[in-house]
Amino acid sequence: MEALINLVGTDRGTSRWFETSQADVDAHAETVGDGGWIHNDLERSAAGPYGGTLLQGSLMLANLARMARDLEWPSEGILNRFHYGFDRIRFVYQVPTGSRIRGRFTVTGATPKGADGLDTLIRTSATIEAELPDGSIETAVVAEMLAYFVAER
Repeated sequence: MEALINLVGTDRGTSRWFETSQADVDAHAETVGDGGWIHNDLERSAAGPYGGTLLQGSLMLANLARMARDLEWPSEGILNRFHYGFDRIRFVYQVPTGSRIRGRFTVTGATPKGADGLDTLIRTSATIEAELPDGSIETAVVAEMLAYFVAER
């Protein structure tokens, strides 16, 4: 697990861009029950403050695990890696449906875990950037993401 501890302070990289669509937003709303008009009512949201529907914050968070799969992590001696949750999530910019999103990741901490101390909890500063319809890029979500690495025994 020394390789994991040595990652603290390193930029792990940026994921590829992921496309978003109204179909994604609608399916997510159906799954989690977040079907407010700002996400799913095309007519009402077009007349609203953002000129169209917005991605749900929970949809963007759900994509962080997928984005993190684009990164290279040490694998020698690792049995598995689990998404362990989040600390300090902030939604800092409203993202219009149809924007592309990507994740940026920096390792901020590594804590030995497990009864034998062989597993490792990795803390990562995770940021979602959105490429808006006008081509500008905005930070949309800032979160502390946790991953639990299980050592082979």
